[in-house]
Amino acid sequence: MSGIKVQDFYDMRFLGNLNVANGRVFFEVFKPVEKSNKYESEILELTDNGTAKYTRGNEDRDSVIDRTGFRMAYLTRVDKKTSIFIKNIETGEERKLWETELIVKKMQWDSISKGLFIVVQDKPKDDNFRIVEKYPIYFNGEGFYPSSNYKILHLRLNGNTKKILGSDGQISDFAVDPSTQRLAVVERPDKWDIYDSRIGILDLGTGEIQYIKGVKGGIDTPVYDKDGTLYFFYSKHQRSIFESQKIYRYSNGNLENLLDKYDISPENSVNSDSRMGQSKTATVHDGLLYFVATVGGRAGIYRIGSSKKLEAVVSGDFSVDSFDFKGDAIYYIGQSSSIPQEIYLYDGKIKRLTAVNSKIERNVLNKPSNFKMTASDGKEVEGWFLKGKGKGTILEIHGGPRTSYGDAFILEFHLLNSLGFNVIYTNPRGSDSYGDDFALEIKGKYGERDYKDILEIVDYSSKKFSVNKDYFGVIGGSYGGFMVNWIIGHTNQFRAAVTDRSISDQVSFYFSSDIGPRFNSDQIGGNPYDDLDHYWAKSPLKYIRNVKTPLLIVHSDEDYRCPVWQAYEMFTQLKLQGSEARLIVFKGENHDLSRGGKPKNRVKRLEEIKKWFEDRLS
Repeated sequence: MSGIKVQDFYDMRFLGNLNVANGRVFFEVFKPVEKSNKYESEILELTDNGTAKYTRGNEDRDSVIDRTGFRMAYLTRVDKKTSIFIKNIETGEERKLWETELIVKKMQWDSISKGLFIVVQDKPKDDNFRIVEKYPIYFNGEGFYPSSNYKILHLRLNGNTKKILGSDGQISDFAVDPSTQRLAVVERPDKWDIYDSRIGILDLGTGEIQYIKGVKGGIDTPVYDKDGTLYFFYSKHQRSIFESQKIYRYSNGNLENLLDKYDISPENSVNSDSRMGQSKTATVHDGLLYFVATVGGRAGIYRIGSSKKLEAVVSGDFSVDSFDFKGDAIYYIGQSSSIPQEIYLYDGKIKRLTAVNSKIERNVLNKPSNFKMTASDGKEVEGWFLKGKGKGTILEIHGGPRTSYGDAFILEFHLLNSLGFNVIYTNPRGSDSYGDDFALEIKGKYGERDYKDILEIVDYSSKKFSVNKDYFGVIGGSYGGFMVNWIIGHTNQFRAAVTDRSISDQVSFYFSSDIGPRFNSDQIGGNPYDDLDHYWAKSPLKYIRNVKTPLLIVHSDEDYRCPVWQAYEMFTQLKLQGSEARLIVFKGENHDLSRGGKPKNRVKRLEEIKKWFEDRLS
């Protein structure tokens, strides 16, 4: 067998939520199923002989372990209801604890293993009309607001619940203090901007919450040490909503930035279409915070403590998605550019433990060549090249813009490469993992330095890898889709293009996207009322009459990040002017179709892309 085929998508297994309990390692596997057009999810245990199914169902997920290591709680979703099960890890006994029609967003054990704290949200009413009184109107992946009415419940082991905290906005995350009866709660109040949150300490005895003074911005990943020291990721949004987060330590009322001397990006920002489920990306071990961070297109495990000394622990040409400790050894879910997710052990050296994606690996997959180009202004731009056979070259552009390509598995790339195409993917200006200055250089300047980097990559790679410059195609999604639309309005260099979940009109995006006003005021600058000419100048639609490149437009009708009329506007004018264009809109899908949509729709998307390029670049 040689190469990846579209139908091989159903052989993919997506891993997540690795947890260690009393020396035993558990994780979750998501499997796309063609017949049901759904994903089955199972909780597995790592064994001496490989893996074994641990819970009985095929919709089990989001498992959490209590402090004793003897109890697991997990969710099962069946027939629009969510059930929480408890399993005794020592005896194997399990029972259903609770069933609800509420949306369960997150859960954690309390500090004394007497119950669970759960964040729940009311389901929207299924009426024939919508009454909207709040902004934003909707949110991608959640639908039309009001999607507030979040609350934290305490679910006792006898099945009784008690409301702990309510919010008129969103409760996005929380952590349980193991040293006392407290929770750290990350919340976005109803009238706050979509990008801003606050963090407060909830006293479970009094029910009062005190918010950490002066902390407002991008906040997530709260983690407690056993002594009650709190760590969390926090960006003040001083330069931009896309400035990197720092790690803060909060103890005895004192707040300290541990990363003030370092310009790295906590969390995994490396793009992949081959991961699902929750991920544990930060934990405290022996008084040090261990966390996933992305550096140069690779996501590794780093550590830092009160001394503010940052150390790389597990890093290389791969990306870590989730990890936990077993003693001093680290078990983690990792992937690379040519190997999908598997479980690895690090105990001073790295050892692979599973072959969950062996069916994919049986295909002959090329390993990309890594390269670095010196751009015309002297800056270094990193990229990767997959060598094909007999066909043209496809340039991939990532979304964000502050994400990255790198050492992570992307099925789409290997599919195109298996068809014979060269595939180039790169991190131009605006990308993550090279520092704030690199990422924020395009702020207010979309289509300028980023566009130059991309065209210079084409010139550089054509010479370095001896590929035919006359047979280039280009594809990108979200911000990457914006860049595709921009590129084909400014050059006829590409023979075929695919724009996916894209932006074409910055004016209508400002008023209709779930993040529009804040995103565009930050990334484009100002607002359309005060500077309509600038907004129109940064809209690919302005330059559409220049387009000669055949364009496939891919979009989803429930995409509230880049609303579907961004595609309609582009397609309408292309047709009016007689340009070659094809539009495919997926029903019931949102902005995350390529990485989390229904299996058949993900396959159909790949089929459309495959045919578009085969017909024009072969």
